[in-house]
Amino acid sequence: MQFIETAKEISHLESEMYQLSQLLSEQRALLSTLGSTRTTGVVFEDLLESQQENSADSMSKEEEQKQKLIQLIENVEGALSLAETPGRVCLHEGSLLELDPIDGTPLKRIHAYLFNDVLMVASWLANGGRRGPPMYKMQAVYNLESLAIVNVRDHGTVKLAFKLLAFSDTRVFQCATATSKKEWLDKCEQAKRTKLAEENSVNAPEKHPKEDKAVPSRSMSLESNTLGMEDDDDSEYYEPLPEWVLEVAEDLDSCIAQRHFEEAYGLLEKAKTYLKDAQSTPLLTEIQTKVNERGCSLVNVLTKELELSAEAKSLQGGGLRSARRAVKLLIQLNRSAQACHLYLRLCSAVLKARLERIKEEGTIVAYVKQISAIAFSNIVEIAREFLKTFPKSTNCTSGLVVWCSQEVKHLTSHLSQQLFVPKVTLSTLVECIVTVRSHCDQLTQLGMDFRYQLDGQLRSPLAKTIKDAGENCLDTVKRHVAEDNWRPTNMETSQNLQKLLTELEDFGIGIPSLQTNDCWIPLTYNTITFSKLYVNLLEDCLSIATPELISTIDGVLVSVMRVEVQHLIVSLTDPKLKQERKLVQNNAAYVRDVIIARGLELYKSATNQKFTKLLALKEQIVFESPSPTKPKPAPRTSVPKYSTTEYL
Repeated sequence: MQFIETAKEISHLESEMYQLSQLLSEQRALLSTLGSTRTTGVVFEDLLESQQENSADSMSKEEEQKQKLIQLIENVEGALSLAETPGRVCLHEGSLLELDPIDGTPLKRIHAYLFNDVLMVASWLANGGRRGPPMYKMQAVYNLESLAIVNVRDHGTVKLAFKLLAFSDTRVFQCATATSKKEWLDKCEQAKRTKLAEENSVNAPEKHPKEDKAVPSRSMSLESNTLGMEDDDDSEYYEPLPEWVLEVAEDLDSCIAQRHFEEAYGLLEKAKTYLKDAQSTPLLTEIQTKVNERGCSLVNVLTKELELSAEAKSLQGGGLRSARRAVKLLIQLNRSAQACHLYLRLCSAVLKARLERIKEEGTIVAYVKQISAIAFSNIVEIAREFLKTFPKSTNCTSGLVVWCSQEVKHLTSHLSQQLFVPKVTLSTLVECIVTVRSHCDQLTQLGMDFRYQLDGQLRSPLAKTIKDAGENCLDTVKRHVAEDNWRPTNMETSQNLQKLLTELEDFGIGIPSLQTNDCWIPLTYNTITFSKLYVNLLEDCLSIATPELISTIDGVLVSVMRVEVQHLIVSLTDPKLKQERKLVQNNAAYVRDVIIARGLELYKSATNQKFTKLLALKEQIVFESPSPTKPKPAPRTSVPKYSTTEYL
């Protein structure tokens, strides 16, 4: 019995121990979770604190640099705005003596500040005997990108000096000691290199990994004693470089800044020739890089000069001749295509400026004659100047042909807007087009013919104008035909008669054999009006005839003549006009034998072809002309002597 109770107690104790074990494991897991949470929180808090400290340090450093910069330039009047640029630091400062760049005489004392991006020059201010630091006034600020610092050799009274070259400004400064001069030159060169490296890193960030791989590490060069010994051995055999080679980069900067482009090109070619034949050394490699950079700089300056010339608002007559200098140098620098493009761009600007001076005054004929003469004469002049500038360049010559074609196209488009308007008659249009064609033929002197291009641009509007003129003439002829009363024309006075005869003679359709006495002409008003109108239309059309327009011209001339021919044929057979038959025959003979004959003659001389359609109309005018022979006598048995009284 006691054994059973003991067993029950043991079983109960085991269950309690199991529950206690479960509780302990849960507590252990909870404690581990809490421990990890606290640790993570501490880590994050540490990171946040470190980031805040770093940002605070960077902010404090920037603020500290800004405060130092403000303290440095607080004595410079007008220079506090320079401290607003973030990241700007002062690399060097000092007092200098400015010299005259021509004769080297002292001018004044200045104080210069070299920053990492600009160079500031300040002049001294008188403090009126007051104690304290000297005061300055900001005089000029130069960007390091467009600034060149050139060493000046000691000569005469000019010693320990260097030259500051900026666009349109050249200044010479003298240092107090040789150490000061060396510091200025080194600091300026270092600042420019740093600025250039920053720009290259921004413009080409992908190139840095490759460059980093190509450059050996410092540790490798130090550990490799063998390589170092070989370099030392090789350096013993290097010949000393000439002084002009060592200073060629500075001399090129000086020539380019002073716009001595020919000297710069000569020095550049001399340096390239020397470096090509010289033994390669690290120093020569560095000089080669500098020379190539100066060559690119020279090309950029020459290119910019041509671009500015083309964009100038007022272009003088010698603009092309003055540009020949820059173009010649670009050709020598193997930039012919670029020089050709910029030169032709300048030519377009010059031509546009000259044409804009022409005012639209007076008649349209006078304006077209003036602008056409000036445009084509200038194109010829520009083309000749171009051929002198690019004498042995086939590619550039083809560019000239394309340019001339474009200018002719622009001119033709402008003239089309002025000519093809309703108020301009066909005669006026013909006079203008003939003038433009004659001026365009001037280009044939240089071996360029743009007549086909000119006629091609004018073809469509010209064909439409010819058709419109033909329709107007057709309406006029129909109206006169309807009003024709078949009466001879009375000129009233001999002066009017002579004036009409002279006018018809000028057209080549004179009527001397038909005139009668007392100022009467055996031609109707309709016939006289039609004759002048048709011959005038014929001459205008043939003056501007081209193989592409000849079909349109034929249709217009035939349609107008057909109306008059049909009127004559109907009148010749009209029984109501029996009394006026003689007058009708005279008018028909004049139209057939004079007007149409004149048309065939002009057409043949202009096109060297027969006008078959007009010839067919001529053959339709058929009538019995009065017999020139004497009448036969009547038989003796007849009573009257003549059968008719017509010949009495």
